[in-house]
Amino acid sequence: MSVRQAAQTRRERRVAERAGRQRARRDPHPAARRLGLGSLSVLGLVGGLAVVTLAIVFGARPAPTPAETAVVRIAHVPADLAADGFVLGRADAPVTIDLFEDFQCPACEAWSRNVFPSLASNELAAGAVRIVFHDMAFLGAESTVAGRAAYAAAQQGRFWDMWATLYANQGSENSGAFSRARLIAMADRLGLDLATFQSAMDSTAAEAAIEGSRADAARAGVTSTPTLIIEGRAFVGIEPYPDVAAAIAAAAAP
Repeated sequence: MSVRQAAQTRRERRVAERAGRQRARRDPHPAARRLGLGSLSVLGLVGGLAVVTLAIVFGARPAPTPAETAVVRIAHVPADLAADGFVLGRADAPVTIDLFEDFQCPACEAWSRNVFPSLASNELAAGAVRIVFHDMAFLGAESTVAGRAAYAAAQQGRFWDMWATLYANQGSENSGAFSRARLIAMADRLGLDLATFQSAMDSTAAEAAIEGSRADAARAGVTSTPTLIIEGRAFVGIEPYPDVAAAIAAAAAP
């Protein structure tokens, strides 16, 4: 190495050292800053998880969005029909129909739309029959949560309006039609107390009610929905209204 090269190297080293000192003055702890930023990221993540955990523990849930609420349709059974929990019709009606359904069952929705209105206008209105609902809830998770929502509505005396509303909002199986947010929106549109509704929907009593209905189905030998049992006689599928009316008349005959 020549003297010129050595001098040039010393000058380059001094320039580099000055540059290093200037950087140090501007940023005396560069590694600590990077660590600090990383720590903040970790703390932010931990804090976010803590918020989520608290929300789960204490039951905080997001409210339904306007889009979810907007698509909810409300339906009612005739207001003049007597209703008591899962029973529709007068308590002293001579004939009982045990109705086994799943709120995600397309045939059940078709029965509610094509057969039930005539039954409501005639035999139910005349006090000739009463219907006792049994929720089989066997088509998936949304069947169960819809059943829980129906149970919760029953605790506020509105089971049958929720029954009609659930069928009015039925979609493909387990596709989100009965998401929690939409079920809460249905309860809201029906005028139910939402705090009471959600508490009842999440209760062990709601699950017990569904399990009880499934046990009823097993004892009766019911394996598909809709199934109507009219005084011991089973009608499986969408039985036309004239046939249901004839069965009621036959059951009521002396």
